[in-house]
Amino acid sequence: MSILEKLPQAIEAKVQGKPLFTAMADVDEKGQSGERWLVVTENAVTVYQTDGESLTKLGVEEITECRVVSAIGGGTVIADTMKGPVALVRYTSSFAGKFGFASKLIKALSGKEDIPAASVKDLPRRCTQCGTPLLEGTQICSICTDKGKVAARLLSYAKPYRVQMTAAAVMMILATLMELVPPYLTKVIVDDVLQPKNIGLALLWFVLGLAGARVMLSLMQTLRGYVGVWVGGKLMGDIRKDIYSSLMRLSLGFFDRRQTSQFIGRVNSDAEAMRQFLTDGVMWISGQVLMLAAVITMMVSLDWKLAIYALLPTPLIVFTSMIIWPTIRSRWYRHWRAINRLNMLVGDALQGIRVVKAFGQEPTEMSRYGDANKELVVQNIRADGMWQGVFPLFALISTSGAILVWYFGGWMVLRDQISLGTLMAFSAYLGMLFGPLQWFSQALNWTSRAMAAADRVFEIMDTPSDVPDDLEPVSMDWVEGRVVLNQVSYGYEAHHPVLKNIDLNVAPGEMIGLVGHSGAGKSTLINMICRFYDPNQGTITIDGVPLKKIKQEDLRKKIGVVLQETFLFDGTITENIAYSKPDATPEEIMRAAKIANAHDFIVRLPDGYDTKVGERGHRLSGGEKQRIAIARAIVHDPRILILDEATASVDTDTERQIQEAISRLVKGRTTFAIAHRLSTLRNADRLVVLDKGQIVEIGTHEQLLDKQGAYFKLVEAQRELSKIKGVQS
Repeated sequence: MSILEKLPQAIEAKVQGKPLFTAMADVDEKGQSGERWLVVTENAVTVYQTDGESLTKLGVEEITECRVVSAIGGGTVIADTMKGPVALVRYTSSFAGKFGFASKLIKALSGKEDIPAASVKDLPRRCTQCGTPLLEGTQICSICTDKGKVAARLLSYAKPYRVQMTAAAVMMILATLMELVPPYLTKVIVDDVLQPKNIGLALLWFVLGLAGARVMLSLMQTLRGYVGVWVGGKLMGDIRKDIYSSLMRLSLGFFDRRQTSQFIGRVNSDAEAMRQFLTDGVMWISGQVLMLAAVITMMVSLDWKLAIYALLPTPLIVFTSMIIWPTIRSRWYRHWRAINRLNMLVGDALQGIRVVKAFGQEPTEMSRYGDANKELVVQNIRADGMWQGVFPLFALISTSGAILVWYFGGWMVLRDQISLGTLMAFSAYLGMLFGPLQWFSQALNWTSRAMAAADRVFEIMDTPSDVPDDLEPVSMDWVEGRVVLNQVSYGYEAHHPVLKNIDLNVAPGEMIGLVGHSGAGKSTLINMICRFYDPNQGTITIDGVPLKKIKQEDLRKKIGVVLQETFLFDGTITENIAYSKPDATPEEIMRAAKIANAHDFIVRLPDGYDTKVGERGHRLSGGEKQRIAIARAIVHDPRILILDEATASVDTDTERQIQEAISRLVKGRTTFAIAHRLSTLRNADRLVVLDKGQIVEIGTHEQLLDKQGAYFKLVEAQRELSKIKGVQS
């Protein structure tokens, strides 16, 4: 995957060689707003102005190093040469990803290393086909997207309810026919009853006919409304379910690259926009189209000359609507972006509310929210305000048709070319005609919102998982617990590995302690074993079966995890412990709590095991949350146990008790443990020491101390730190 933005023609004509990277920067060499283009080929790095003039050109062999210097609000790509540093391009923060990749690419070329591949977060925020800026939170181009395919896919959600929607359509047709009756009856009453002054029951019967038509119209609209509500509820449920299922299917890597708060809007707001289009929009648009056809037919049947006068403004209304449609669509995309940014700010602030209050940053957060809210207000006014300006224009255009009808129709009545009843009926049909035409632009507005929402929803549904199940996965009802890593390498960015050539053979029931400095790759190695991510190179097997071949559902049942970042759901303690095994009995839950040394503090709570822990478990202390998480892993009864800093949030006395419980728990289970205090890993069968993503030592606690290598230095450093704190190891 590379970054190749579409170059201006003046620059494209001057580029020599195959471009490996092309991208626009938005700051000029004076630090002011301006376009500069960075083009990287195998032999040269060149910076161009938009008109094609070359500002800087360096041969790859001249460059000794390439780096990014970050500053407030942006950064600079700097190439170091034998003659000194050269500033290539400057940019604002929104361009940081792609120019961070550019610096890595240039560095690799100058050092004759393997060319890196761009990750998703490096990708340009412009469409590679048309150059349109991409909106935050999506890789979809609003210009290049095939709206026809999106609409067809959106309409496919209505297929399971085609019987109900057909019934609604029939009622809509009947309602449309009922709406055509009153104007025609008005013509008959005026021409055949009132003007001849026919005395008798004719007037009564025609008036009763008018009333009956209105009653039938009301009945059809009511029944159609009930069907629409039922179908709408079902459709909303189907769309939300598909979105949520797609989110659950995606890997951790997908969420690592995005702020999760943006998906709340996709699950709720976007699904609602799609539902409105399918139930209300499609039926309304279809009804209005049917009404237009029926009204035009009636008008032509009454008098074709007068119908021509009435329809003269119609092409102007349709043409104007088509002209403003792209602007409406663009404004609604910007409106969605503003809502998305506001949601992310709220999500971040509320999730980090303790940090906000600890540093007294409430005014800062209120200011950030105020700016985002102001932007949303502006975009909301721009989106809705445009319609408020267009509607009076359409009303004026449609009024011209009515004026023409009254003028020419009035002359025709005076000359006895048509009857007064015909003119009155024509006037009524005219109102029915221009009602749908005036709302034609609103229909485009409605459709644009639904299409934009569908784009974002289908983007999630179409995103492939980074860790998909094999086409023919292996089911494993029983796992012995032998774990083998062979030449495993992995990087959250493919060109920046965190683990390098890891070889490790773990016997069933063996306890492995993972130690090393922060950032050495311990948690990443655990993530590999859990298959939260797949290795870039190498293989991991359990009982001789590659992880990629094992059905993920089976794998998750065989692995129990206590992660460093403890997370509890907003429910009871019982529900959180039983989360890994929903059918666990009260006895199993209580036993797990006792093993995790959580039972005593649970029973002291007012509601015991039925105590609500609050969002993210905020009603419990850090140590209490950690013990609940340990109990959750215990009740899972896994064959492979993962302990990632499982005792990091508890005091020394509690840690000692938990260690005793864990020592009983790990018997017969393959265990991988990471601990902040190295002393807690003394009983591990082997210790694996990681440094900069590589295994540098393997052995028991005593063996590694005797070597006086990397592990020995870690232990000594921790002892010195304990002395400083006045704590005895």
